[in-house]
Formats: sequence, C-alpha cells, structure tokens
Amino acid sequence: MADRPRPTALEAAQRLLAAREKTRAQLEQALLRKGYAHDEVLDVIARLATLGLLSDRRAAELHARKGFEAKQSTAAVTRKLTAIGVAEDEVEEVVVRVQDDVGHDDEAAARALLEKRRLSGVKAARFLASRGFDEALVRRLVRLDEGE
Repeated sequence: MADRPRPTALEAAQRLLAAREKTRAQLEQALLRKGYAHDEVLDVIARLATLGLLSDRRAAELHARKGFEAKQSTAAVTRKLTAIGVAEDEVEEVVVRVQDDVGHDDEAAARALLEKRRLSGVKAARFLASRGFDEALVRRLVRLDEGE
C-alpha cells in the first residue's frame, strides 16, 4: 500500500478551516507546524482571505460568542481574542458587539456560575478569579467569613 502524497498547503489549510474557524495567526502557526514553507503559508493565507474563507473578524466573533455563552468574563474573552491573534482595535469592537448580541453581563454571568456550581466562600472567589472576573465583582458577590 503506497503512502498518500502530502497535501498542499492550500489543501491542509482548507481542512483546518473546515474543522473550525481560525484567525490568520492560528492558521499560519498550524501550517508552519506541519512543515510548510513560510512564503507558501503566507500566499495560502492571502488567497483564502481574498476568497472570504478566512476572516479574523468572523473567528473573533465565534470565539467571543462561545466565551460569553460559557459565562466567561469580558476580560477572559478579551484575553482569548488577543491570544489567538486578533488585532487590538478589532478585539474591543467585537467584544462590545457580541456582548450586546448575547446580552452578556459579567455580574449576571458570575452569579449564574456560582449558582450552577453551588460554590461559596474561598472556593467561589478562587473560581470566579480563575474565570477572569475582576476582584471588585468577586468581593461584591462572595462573602468570606473570618477564618475561611
């Protein structure tokens, strides 16, 4: 049985995008890890973007929507978008728009998480902090008894 020929960078990129929406930076990193030449990767990314198959904005909106639906904080969603390579000026715009679309509010999200997990005290505070909720909100929602 003969080995299959290695897919072209374009074919590999299309498979990656079929599985999940990606930013340019994510796609570039994935293709480089697969061993494709940097110039070839940049050409493929430009071609896919021109065809409308690759969009940082679309990827950012998808990731933001998923984050807010998972009750992540605004700060956590913002950090995620920055980490996946979305331009700083687009991050703020996408976060605000998606927040409005899904009706996200950090306080309501934090309260829902605490209720769902039935957490209180130090465990609740640590959990909310790990989800990126700011300290003032955590203090407002979680009462820490002396000795906890």
